[in-house]
Amino acid sequence: MLPPLMAGSASNGLMMPFPNDQPPQLPPPSNRIVTNVPPTVYGTVRDGKVAAPTVSVNPAQANPNLMNLLLEVPYKRGVHTVSVNQRYLNHEPTFDAAFELMPARADFGPLMAGAVYRHALKLVNVSNLSQRYSIKQNARAKVIHSPGVVAAGMSVLLEVEVCEAAPSELHEVITIVTEREEISIPVSATIHGEGHPDAGRGRQRPGVRLLSSAAREPSLGKTVAPTVYDVGPGTKRFNAPSRNLNYTKPDFFAEPPSDDEDEAPLG
Repeated sequence: MLPPLMAGSASNGLMMPFPNDQPPQLPPPSNRIVTNVPPTVYGTVRDGKVAAPTVSVNPAQANPNLMNLLLEVPYKRGVHTVSVNQRYLNHEPTFDAAFELMPARADFGPLMAGAVYRHALKLVNVSNLSQRYSIKQNARAKVIHSPGVVAAGMSVLLEVEVCEAAPSELHEVITIVTEREEISIPVSATIHGEGHPDAGRGRQRPGVRLLSSAAREPSLGKTVAPTVYDVGPGTKRFNAPSRNLNYTKPDFFAEPPSDDEDEAPLG
C-alpha cells in the first residue's frame, strides 16, 4: 500500500510526499565513497587508485596526399556497409581522411635506459574503401605492425617501440602514408639511467608497457620479426651447427665402381 501523499501541512495546501515536510538527506561523503584502495590481483598493495579508462581521444593530424587523390582514388570501387555508410549521408564535397590514428601523440614519459618499451596505437579505416598504408620508420622509434590491407570500418593495432642504451631526450616524428593522407605523430620520452631517482618509479603512462628490462639481441631481428603480441624481446631457440670444412659433396652422377675390381684374384 502506498503512503498517503497529504503528509504536509494543510495550511499551505501542498501535497508533500515526505513525512514531516523533510526530504531525505544524503549520507556524509565519508560513507558514500570508499576511501580504501583494493589490492591487486596478486594480493599486493596498489601504488594508488585505479585510473578510469580513456573512452574518447582525439585522432592525429592528417594532411591530404594530393598525388594519390588525383590519380588512383577516383577509380576505386567502394563498399557501403553499416559501419561507414552513415557518415556519407547528406555529405558535403570536402576532404575526408581514410584513416584515423588514435591517440594523437605517443608520450612515453620517464623511461629506464636499456629497457624495451612499447606504446599502443590504433589505426581505424573510416572510409568506404579497402585501404593500404605504409610507415616511414624512424631509427630511434620503430613501429611494430603487420602490413596489409585494412577493410572498411576495421582497425589495426600498431606499437611504437623505444629502446635507448644511454640517458637522453627523445623527440621524433613518425609518418604514416596512406592512399589519401599522411598522418604525422610525435613521439617523446625521457630516458634516465640506473642511478637516477626517477628511473623505474611511478606509474607508466596510459598505453605504455614494459616489454623487457634488457635490450633485444640485434641478430634476432633478422630471423624472427617482432609482432604486437610479443611478451618479451625474444630468444633464439637453437644455434647453427658448426660447419665441417673437410666435407665433400658426393657425386651422384658418377659411374659406380666395377664389380671385377672388388673381387679377389683366384690362386
